[in-house]
Amino acid sequence: MSDVLDPDVPAPDAAADAAGPLDLVVVGCGAGGLATAVSFAENAPGSRVLVLERSSRYNRGGNTTWTGSFFRLTAEGRPADDFESRMHELSEGQSDPSYIAALCDQAEPTVRWLADRHGVEFETRPTYFVTARGPRLMPAGGGAALVDKLAKSLERLGGSIAYGVRATALSTDSFGAVNGVHVEEGGKPRHLAARRVVLASGGFQGNRKLLERYVGPTGGELRPIAPGGKNNKGEGIEMAVAVGAARSGQYDRFHGEPVDPRSHQAEALVMAYPYGILVNADGRRFLDEGSDTPDNTFEEVAYRIWREARQSAYLICDAKLLEIEGHERSLLTDKDPITAPSIDELARKLDIAPDELNWTVDRFNDACRPTPYDPTRLDGKHTVGLVPPKSNWARELDTAPYMAWPVHCAITFTFGGVRTDARSRVLTEGGEPIEGLYAIGETAGLYYSRYPGATSVLRALTFGRLAGADIARVPAATG
Repeated sequence: MSDVLDPDVPAPDAAADAAGPLDLVVVGCGAGGLATAVSFAENAPGSRVLVLERSSRYNRGGNTTWTGSFFRLTAEGRPADDFESRMHELSEGQSDPSYIAALCDQAEPTVRWLADRHGVEFETRPTYFVTARGPRLMPAGGGAALVDKLAKSLERLGGSIAYGVRATALSTDSFGAVNGVHVEEGGKPRHLAARRVVLASGGFQGNRKLLERYVGPTGGELRPIAPGGKNNKGEGIEMAVAVGAARSGQYDRFHGEPVDPRSHQAEALVMAYPYGILVNADGRRFLDEGSDTPDNTFEEVAYRIWREARQSAYLICDAKLLEIEGHERSLLTDKDPITAPSIDELARKLDIAPDELNWTVDRFNDACRPTPYDPTRLDGKHTVGLVPPKSNWARELDTAPYMAWPVHCAITFTFGGVRTDARSRVLTEGGEPIEGLYAIGETAGLYYSRYPGATSVLRALTFGRLAGADIARVPAATG
């Protein structure tokens, strides 16, 4: 690691070893790791708690720091009506029902815990989608505020964060219980003895080799949607598997989002695709842009841009997009659209054969029907005789200026992790807990098939809070 320990935070040193094992070591300084450490420190006053962050203090927090951190909750903090059913539906029944039930039951108490004890303020904001039924709850200041507030609480409670320290392996005793972590700091290896270890170091979206191994040969080309994702290298997952952990979650699937590849900002989202057409580098449509509301399709759209359009797609709209109230919420890129007074000229600017793009637009326009148009709901305004069809919002592209945005798939996080129970204990293939080992957030595999939006940070916080309190209650093994 090139980073060094923050000068204001004492490094884990020989004096610490002489004092005996740490009560808790948490690998990862995002929402899940910090929530676990803070909850444990609250419930075990005077305990010795250390959080390991491979990055610097300035870049701490992994994905959490960069996310807006929407929660699938009402303005009052209660789970949305479809919270539990939607999670089961999107996982096709493969996610652990006891885990989902615990998340649904404990989400509201977690929000209250964050607000009442740790000074996190909440607000409701509109989402990226014109079709959204209402705003969603989120922490004021997004994920960065969560990291800041929880880190301050941890330090106030006597815990520490060690920066520039990378965990490399777990250690176990003669009975197979986890009793510490091997780490590397400043290029030097060392061992931290610990009564309990929590892995909260994210998925493997920042590891090209693991992406190619599990997601596919071109998986390594996927760009993390935010800088923090580059530090999520899957080491926590692989460390747990090395001591007997079972795998869980869909390893060949990930949460992706459609972004503007020209932008270098985090989450340069392009979510306006229902109101135009998506074409590949040959100028051909390859999916139904209006199959459902965009909050239910954006992940699949991003995935297909990667797999079917080979990371080279364009959103084509006409001037009527600008008439849609709130359309700007669906375009978070800081780059202006590519514009032209005709489809011919737009095609040339995109390096697409003009005849091909004109053919695509003409066929699409001919397939549209003069039925009522409503961008705020599934309006049923569909094409006729077109393959692929457009099931909603099929309105002719006939008004200059014409606009285009390049669209790639960016990876937010991976679905594969280790198997845990509702207490966040890491389980073996036989379903037995590995003594002393827990996993939180993306390190714990939960998702299959499709991601239920606005649940990732929420579940990391919820199970972090629960696990920290649970660990503090249960005596550590001494074998």
